[in-house]
Parts: sequence; structure tokens; C-alpha cells
Amino acid sequence: MTREILYTKIEEVENDVMDMGTLCMDALKNSVESFLNDDKKLAKEVRENDDIIDRKEMEIEEKCVSIIALQQPVASDLRTILTVIKIISKLEKIGDNASKIAKITLKSKVNEPVENELLNVMLDYLEIMLKDALVSFKTRNEVLARDVYNRDKKIDKLYNQLYRAMISYIIENPKNTTKATEIIFVGKYLERCSNLIASIGDRVVYMIKGERIKEEEFDFKHFE
Repeated sequence: MTREILYTKIEEVENDVMDMGTLCMDALKNSVESFLNDDKKLAKEVRENDDIIDRKEMEIEEKCVSIIALQQPVASDLRTILTVIKIISKLEKIGDNASKIAKITLKSKVNEPVENELLNVMLDYLEIMLKDALVSFKTRNEVLARDVYNRDKKIDKLYNQLYRAMISYIIENPKNTTKATEIIFVGKYLERCSNLIASIGDRVVYMIKGERIKEEEFDFKHFE
């Protein structure tokens, strides 16, 4: 396998990662939509389509293993392949969280549309965050990758705001407990997605520099 073929194979798996990212974001948007609209048909579709995401992860991983076995890439090329394997693992977990949100819809005892603007705000923010994470990967943009990593704090604040609002909602009227609890769980799954996307940013920095942001943070704290 020549260098040209190696780079063609790497570009192929990079494009696969972008496609998988789109599948995961679509699943996340559909899962939240199904919850807010009490759309159980859409929720079932999200659950069923999770298998497609799982298969996509396995296909990309097999391609990466094949590249490593046949070409034995080194240095930056090896870091790229290892980063791809890490990123698709994060994306698969985003798909899992979407499936869990859809499961809440299917098992919901509220059985009516839910109005919650904070969930929409979190979802919109996550969509931009994931898009930028994937762009930073594809374009080797370290600055953007670091920015994505740091945006996780915004989602944490939004989730805390959501949690406090739902606790107040329950205190006002205990009959709201079921609805509020379901909203909290959906928000928590979105917050976990933010953690995963931030981790993608961290891995992209590793791919570019050979160092992770988390290692830099640890070193900084160690010498404080």
C-alpha cells in the first residue's frame, strides 16, 4: 500500500466519521422532538435507527484496524487513526443517549406534548457544538477544537438551570412530579452528550499536537 493509498483510506474514514456525526445529530434532534411532541412513532424510529449508528461504528473501526494492520502508520497518521476510533466511540454513545431519550417518550405517563424552552436551547447549542467538533477534526483546527471543549461549561449551566426550574415546578404542585422528572432525565442525557462532544474536541487536539487538553489541565493544577 503506497502513501497515496494510505491517505486515500484515511480520507475515507474521515468522511465516514462526518457521516456518522450527521446520523447521531439527527437521532438526537428526533429524540428530543419525539419527547416534546409526545410522538411515539418518531421515538420508535430513533430506537430502531440506533442499530444503524452501531453498525456504522463497527464498519469504521474495521477500516481503521485494516489500515493499521496493512500499512503500519506512524506519528501523525497513527494519531489520526487512533483519534477516529475514539471519536466514533463518542458518537456511538451520543446515539445511545438519543435512544434513551426516545425510550423516555415511549414509556412516558404524561402522554401529552411538553413545553420546555431550555431543552430546545440545549439541543440547538449541542447541534452547533457537534458540527464545530467535526469541522475541527476534518480541518485540523486546534483553536476550534479547544473552543468546543470549553463550551461544555455552557451546557452544564443550562442543565443546572433546568434542574432548578423543575424542582421549583414540583414544589409548586407535586402533581407535576412525573413530567418534571422526565424533563430532568432528558436534560441529563443532553448534558452527557455535551461531555462527549467536548471529549471529541480534546481528542482532536491530541491528533494535532500529540497532547490532550486534559493533560494540560492536570499539569496546571499540579503546579498551582
